[in-house]
Amino acid sequence: MVQIIRRLTLAAAVAVASALSTTGAVAQNAPYPTKPIKLIIPYAPGGGTDAVAAVFSDKMAKKFGQPVVKENHAGSNSVIGTTLLADSAPDGHTLLVVTGAIANNPFLYAKLPYKTPESFVPVSILTAYPFVLGIRSGLPFKNMQELIDYAKANPGKLTAGTPGRGAGAQLALGLLNKSAGIQIREIPFKGAGDSLNNVAGGFVDMVFSGYETVRPFAESGKMKAFAHTGTGLLGSEKIPAIGDTVPDFEYQNWLALIAPAGTPAAVTDKLNRTLKEIFAEQDTKDRLAGQNIMGIASSSAEARNYLAKEMATSKTIIESIGLKPE
Repeated sequence: MVQIIRRLTLAAAVAVASALSTTGAVAQNAPYPTKPIKLIIPYAPGGGTDAVAAVFSDKMAKKFGQPVVKENHAGSNSVIGTTLLADSAPDGHTLLVVTGAIANNPFLYAKLPYKTPESFVPVSILTAYPFVLGIRSGLPFKNMQELIDYAKANPGKLTAGTPGRGAGAQLALGLLNKSAGIQIREIPFKGAGDSLNNVAGGFVDMVFSGYETVRPFAESGKMKAFAHTGTGLLGSEKIPAIGDTVPDFEYQNWLALIAPAGTPAAVTDKLNRTLKEIFAEQDTKDRLAGQNIMGIASSSAEARNYLAKEMATSKTIIESIGLKPE
């Protein structure tokens, strides 16, 4: 997965230079947008998806001269919000910021009200980032090995909040349980914000979430930014990687912008070009870096290929941790 992300990043860097020097005549002249753009966030407010959407949505509104209105439609691990997109007019005025859940859900739900990828047009892979494992401040563990030792001695006693079935956080938890030979019990919520609040309140022991969403709770003393799912040390806090204790453990989450199937290429081209411009701006890079998020802003073709590869990866992970379609 990381190699794919690196290739996307290199390709995006080349594409940014091209996009800034030349513009496609079709995309440039397309009469779009002609009204406010609805940006669906398929999770409850307060999660990492909200944080990334805030980085580019205001700039997109300024460049287009039309409001970009964020709407949170949480439930069923993004299925509710994704269904709203699939049922929308394919004119580019309704878009969805989606996580890797869109690659997971086809293998976790026996029946979905849409087809992935047929119901959508991937516009761009926006970002990629590891999850931070935040644990409630009352837990006594000093390092990952102590947590694992306790979990092995007390199977099912530790709990982890997730945004629900099919979320990247659920897969990260499943991979940790399988890789470390432990049993941390999952507590599903409607979104990352609910998971974080329940850990901060002491009702749940831990949560996998984005760095930017864990950091405020860690700074207030309600949570510890304990470990992360990538490699190396993360952030100014030098958060250690879980893989330093659990060999070969690694999980990256990602965000994409997608449109309904049938959206004209002129519209998706214009969206893509605008995103490349936004992600090339220094303050955008700085804001993402402050969240320890890798900006990508891939092309639409790269996004289609990436989604196909991620679906294959998700299928393998889901089968390996024993999750079945319901």
